[in-house]
Amino acid sequence: MTVRLGDVTFSDWVSLEYEDGFTDTFIFHVDSMNGLPPFGYRPLLQRLVAELNKKRRGASLWIRIDSPGDWYLMEIKLAMRRGLSIPYSVTRAEEVPDFRSFSFCPTLYPLPQKRPPAIENGLAGITQEQIKCLQVLVRTRKGTVDEIASLTGLSEKITGNTVEELQDNNQAVFKLGEKTQKDKSKPKEMDPYPMWHPTRPGMSIALRSWGASRQLAFSGIKEMNSHLIGTAHRTTSRRWPAWLRSAYPHAEIWSGWSETKMPGISVYPDALAWGKIQGYETLFWLEVGDNHKKRNEIELITKKRLKSAWKFCKRTGVRLVYAQLSQEWVLEAARWSLTNLPSEIAVIMGNSKKFGKLSVIEWAG
Repeated sequence: MTVRLGDVTFSDWVSLEYEDGFTDTFIFHVDSMNGLPPFGYRPLLQRLVAELNKKRRGASLWIRIDSPGDWYLMEIKLAMRRGLSIPYSVTRAEEVPDFRSFSFCPTLYPLPQKRPPAIENGLAGITQEQIKCLQVLVRTRKGTVDEIASLTGLSEKITGNTVEELQDNNQAVFKLGEKTQKDKSKPKEMDPYPMWHPTRPGMSIALRSWGASRQLAFSGIKEMNSHLIGTAHRTTSRRWPAWLRSAYPHAEIWSGWSETKMPGISVYPDALAWGKIQGYETLFWLEVGDNHKKRNEIELITKKRLKSAWKFCKRTGVRLVYAQLSQEWVLEAARWSLTNLPSEIAVIMGNSKKFGKLSVIEWAG
């Protein structure tokens, strides 16, 4: 049950009982299927903790992760390595923190602390499908039904019906919008076709669903390179989860994100999907295009991307499927980089114009 503390809210609150007393613990719940990669929560949590420090000295934080695999939870743990100014514990949603799982010893009281006031979370009457579509629209700024369906994991039919409902509720609007210009000195242009956009009320719903109170802006979550919205390149990137579901119907594709920064490495994929295939928890790293590069440039950049992608995967122990969707001559040039790969990597290739068609996944080892 959502609780309020001053101007901010938390998913819930509990006074955990341990051998020497009771905690004053606020809960921040994270759903790994909420349209966000796991890398951007720390700034929000820092701001929430600042409120706890001001209004509830001695409080602790329980970050509770609902996730089908291990990777998402592990990335949030890694993101929190620099710590917070109060004790915190990161666990799966179904687990209760052990006293030793906190970053440092939480304050214990002889009696349970007073529960903060409960409030409505502002999501009553909104379906899960509507929330999912709004979460994707807020992160991507605008998009088409097939792009939204891919990133939410919903069918295109359900997605189409859902965005129409959102429009009826003034939470989304289908319109021809203004194109984001990389060069701000150039004249304004319109998008090549109409797309679905979140309205201000729709944005508010998405932010609340992520645990960001109205008074706390959740910055740094949006898709990068917004000037590419409306291009074939961006559409392919956004449809990557759906592409994988079509190509590998027996795989589990849990979630995916287009154009997201990656911690600890200098490069980032056009899209990243997360799931399970052949029994292994796996990240599916996508690169699109490279048609404008020379053959030797393609070989060099592919080596760099593969090295960075594998470095990123090794820190949490997940497997890597590295994918290139391009014209045939680009794929041929990229293949020269595919030597001496670790056994936990597979490389797949496909034509960017043939949706759902990918080569068989074969691990290098």
